[in-house]
Order: sequence, then C-alpha cells, then structure tokens
Amino acid sequence: MKTLKIRFVKIYGSYTVQQKTWFGWKDLRYVVEMGYGSVSYPYGGKTKDAALLDVLENKFKADRRFIKVIEYPTIKIY
Repeated sequence: MKTLKIRFVKIYGSYTVQQKTWFGWKDLRYVVEMGYGSVSYPYGGKTKDAALLDVLENKFKADRRFIKVIEYPTIKIY
C-alpha cells in the first residue's frame, strides 16, 4: 500500500493539491502539449473530494482503496 502525503490549497473557492517531498511541498500539475508550446495546469476541483479523485485517477492511476492518504492542514490563499 502506497502512502501519499498531501495538503489542499484553497484559491478563490476551488482546491488544488500539493504533495510533500524531501525538498518541501510540490504542486501536482499536468502538462498539455500544443505543438508550438506547452501549458501546465494544476490538478484540482471545486471540493476536496473532487480534487483528490482527480489526482488519484489521472496522476497516480490508482483507486482510493489502494492508497493511504495522509492529509495535512489546508492553506487558504486570498
């Protein structure tokens, strides 16, 4: 069973996800290649559950049953 240490960042009513690494907190993002350049977007959602499901399905390709999630306190950005 894999352990995932995350925290949520609340920005203007939606949540993004950060993962704890050895060097601090890292934003979980995905990259869209367009041929002439690339754009990166953060994983997130309107609720914490939606953001967590988005990260687990698309980034880690796993289900909630197989990953132990340790959640740290949420940060609010105004």
